[in-house]
Amino acid sequence: MKKLLIILFIAAFGFTSAAPASASDWDKAGMALTGIEGLRIISGGRIDLIGSMFGINNRRMPRRYVKHARKHNDRDRYICSERVWVPHYSWEKKYVPRHEEYHPRYGKVTVEGHYVKVKVERGGHWETGYYCDY
Repeated sequence: MKKLLIILFIAAFGFTSAAPASASDWDKAGMALTGIEGLRIISGGRIDLIGSMFGINNRRMPRRYVKHARKHNDRDRYICSERVWVPHYSWEKKYVPRHEEYHPRYGKVTVEGHYVKVKVERGGHWETGYYCDY
């Protein structure tokens, strides 16, 4: 791997330093930056000349390592688990007898007996939730 990077670095340096006869200064700068960026891409972000000059290099792990780094074992599941009560609800019809209510426009109003739907908790169960941030 080290030999390959050295060979690629020499090849990139050789391609960027070779200047065509009619190239302008902007063409030369573009070729140099292309070579430097290509070196960064080929090395997987390990060699970042421009980023290290300006202090903005965000070195990330290669994709194959990230996939395995997110795996966790069963011990972590029990550390991050939390038991949560999950209630069971049902709807009931409840009878409301005849009564009087105050209305701002009409004053006292008599309301006849009627049924209303009421949401009632009927037990529940415990669930184990996993709330880990990996």
